[in-house]
Amino acid sequence: MNKTTAVLTAIILVVVVLVASYGVYRLYVPSGNGSNGETVTIVDATGAQVNVTLPVERIVSLNPGLTEIICALGCEDRIVGRDAKSVFPASVSEKPVVGQNSYDPNLEVLLEMEPDVIVADSMLSYNTEALEKIESVGLPLVIEEPSNVSRVKIVTSHFGLIFGKEEKAEEINDYITSYENLVNERVKDLTSNEKPAVYIEWYQTWQTFTEGSAANEIIVNAGGLNIASEITTTAPVLSPEYVVEKNPDIILRMISGDLIGNTTGFEATHSELMNRAGLGEVTAIKEGKVYVYDPIVLEGIRYPVGLLYWAKWFHPSLFEDVDPAAVHAELIQQFFSVTLEGVHASP
Repeated sequence: MNKTTAVLTAIILVVVVLVASYGVYRLYVPSGNGSNGETVTIVDATGAQVNVTLPVERIVSLNPGLTEIICALGCEDRIVGRDAKSVFPASVSEKPVVGQNSYDPNLEVLLEMEPDVIVADSMLSYNTEALEKIESVGLPLVIEEPSNVSRVKIVTSHFGLIFGKEEKAEEINDYITSYENLVNERVKDLTSNEKPAVYIEWYQTWQTFTEGSAANEIIVNAGGLNIASEITTTAPVLSPEYVVEKNPDIILRMISGDLIGNTTGFEATHSELMNRAGLGEVTAIKEGKVYVYDPIVLEGIRYPVGLLYWAKWFHPSLFEDVDPAAVHAELIQQFFSVTLEGVHASP
């Protein structure tokens, strides 16, 4: 190869590299007007393929667990509308309310927000009128279940992708995984006889969770046995006789409504269980192993906190060195840069 040919070849290679680099730049870097029109597709909890055009600058969130994930990713400033229960971090309360919950959005107000994407939980699926209206105007709608532990990291990854926060999403998921692994490592070799029988009660007296529910999965992951796992009905109301016959070692109760967040509410709920007619002879009552929790500790980014609480309640000796409340405070500080306040579990 002569000198002239070599120079021409070098020039051609430089041009090729520059063209390729520019193509990559145009694909991944937003143009000057802040919109590159790139579309990404995710599959939500319903199995629907949702196409989202980037960048996403305006978000309506209709679930507190989803709102917290958005904020933890550093995208609180993009939220233009929320449900009434999305009140954490406190600054998100300044956002306009566009519905009480996912089931009951104010569509007129919501559509005026002109969101780039709407995120909601599966309750919206039961309001077919609202669902059809949102779909008819062509707004991207992501329906997710932040209380489903199998979906939490998937949701975080999806949100990281569509909000341009993939590194932060990976950081959050690594944090969650670290505590999942900690619990799994300590309970994985337990025999059935070493696992406590657990009765978990929902908002309604005697109503529980069965196999296939998120609560059942967490009980199992924390090293327990759900006394109602054999029942095929979803969220059945048990008879007192059934619970007494199963004789749970542990009783868990979800606190709700105005009782959330204050010591008096937790104490009242705990006292009601300890003194409920028909429960006096079960092991959990006799040994005082009755625990009340705020459901937010099992939702979204806070899921590891609830897992740690349950694991320690089930196996105090295995988790003697673990302080779930301290982990909770650490998580809130790390991902929201605020101090944890209020009561979230008792005793």
